[in-house]
Amino acid sequence: MITRLSLAEAAASPAWASLCGPADLFCTPAWLEVERAGVGPWVPREAACLTWSDADGIAAGTTAQVFNGSVTDDTVRLDLMLPAPVTLDRALLCGTWFNSSVLHDPVRAPAHARLEVAEAAVAFGASRDVDAVYFPYVDAADTDLRKALAELGFLEFPAPDRHVFPTHYADYDEFLGSLRSHRRTRLRKELSVVASANLTTAATVVDDSNVEQLSLLAHLLERKYEQQSTLDELTGWFAEIARRIEVVAFTAAPAGEDPFGMSLWLRHHDLLYGFHAGFDYSRAGGLPLYTLVGYHLPIQHACADPGLSALEYGISSDDAKRLRGTTALPQVLAVRGMTDSVTSALSAMSPQ
Repeated sequence: MITRLSLAEAAASPAWASLCGPADLFCTPAWLEVERAGVGPWVPREAACLTWSDADGIAAGTTAQVFNGSVTDDTVRLDLMLPAPVTLDRALLCGTWFNSSVLHDPVRAPAHARLEVAEAAVAFGASRDVDAVYFPYVDAADTDLRKALAELGFLEFPAPDRHVFPTHYADYDEFLGSLRSHRRTRLRKELSVVASANLTTAATVVDDSNVEQLSLLAHLLERKYEQQSTLDELTGWFAEIARRIEVVAFTAAPAGEDPFGMSLWLRHHDLLYGFHAGFDYSRAGGLPLYTLVGYHLPIQHACADPGLSALEYGISSDDAKRLRGTTALPQVLAVRGMTDSVTSALSAMSPQ
């Protein structure tokens, strides 16, 4: 049986929570509560959870979020993900914007459960007059889900790789020693430049005492790349996330001054998820802040924490991530047109 749950109903459901594994942070009850708050730059027009149940309860499900052109970030905007222009007024994003999937209990859920959930997503999209339904970042190794989506008329397009850094090293020196000579030399040179600058670095939990300062750095970075988010949106978003989830900030600052670089990471199970970064480049003086707070400090921290197994680096900046030892996991974008014009445009640009 297919049921549509509100975010509040799904967040309160132990059965829904049991479907969420370490790689499913953005489907968890804690994250659904963040979504319910309706803060931040990526607020959907509508959101729900679609579930498949049998007599024993929920065994499969996915999230469904309706976005329109008011959201400008290409992490969620379908028209910015596709290889050619297409006009979309509204589109239904399924499975979240990270590791997009139909969650399922591999023991209890029959083979057709995920297909029926995806079919329900198409029906939900039709009821909301969307132009397309899409799973933006499907694990390429999840052949069962890809087959189910293909049966429902979804077309596949290239998607960015998802990068993961395994933290099985005894310490940071062991990690550096595992790299090829030219990579090791480059990273050590970066560390030498930072050391000579006499910076103060820290790993701190985000809370009301520092969220405004960190949000300002994030806002400065978003302005550099012409994103439309406001400082208030970012501050409210980060504060709401920190109330629900453990958030760690890695910061760098000139001695005796406020930070001028930071990266935010969300902890879930044995993973740290890279979530956002921020920099005041007007104060950076050419220092490699991005690599310091985005790679050196998180990797050092993770190698020293036996409770962590990996850093989730997400998408983009492929070369920088591979240089620093990440594993790239292939993904695909799965899209189904819901109007004749969009279906025709998708077919014309499809590599299949």
